[in-house]
Amino acid sequence: MRAVRTRCAIGWRRTVRALEGRPAALFLRQYVAHPNVVGSVWPSSPWLVRSMARPVPAQGDGLVIELGAGTGVVTQALLDRGIAPERLRVIEREPTFVRLLRRRFPGLHVIQGDARKLGALLDDGAPVDAIVSSLPLRAFESQDVDAVLGQWRTLLRPGGQVVQFTYVLVGGELEGLRDGFAECERRIVWANVPPAKLTVFTRVV
Repeated sequence: MRAVRTRCAIGWRRTVRALEGRPAALFLRQYVAHPNVVGSVWPSSPWLVRSMARPVPAQGDGLVIELGAGTGVVTQALLDRGIAPERLRVIEREPTFVRLLRRRFPGLHVIQGDARKLGALLDDGAPVDAIVSSLPLRAFESQDVDAVLGQWRTLLRPGGQVVQFTYVLVGGELEGLRDGFAECERRIVWANVPPAKLTVFTRVV
């Protein structure tokens, strides 16, 4: 058993060294340190991030909120979609990712903070058109999920979009999303490691 653990440790160190200097290595380290916060061992694929950005309206006067930005792959997809930088608010809890995001996107509003207290992180009274979430909600405690969804209900304007993905491919959505939201799209993105289910919701009154 000790030999197996030693081989695993050596394999892990070799993997990290091979990726050293790349965002993927940082993602892997953060997952090992904080698995319930990061939620994945690898950044989302180009196919998944484009699918997440596509439902977000490129034009509008409201904010677009990204939650759990990680290394910024979804952030870049939102900019490529045509979201104006001044509309985008990038929220990330982990300090290591925040530093990376601020270096990578010096012109964006990158905010270190907790999605459970989202309203306190935003400009007072600013309308929100869309929330794009990479948060691993199914790994959260139930009271934390309730707090996050409560913020979404409070901040998102009627008709606004929520984009959320999960690695749980089978089964319904979180119970709390039935209150105040209507599902309008669901798809599985197989070209991702692991495959992900993407769901789009509309805020209803």
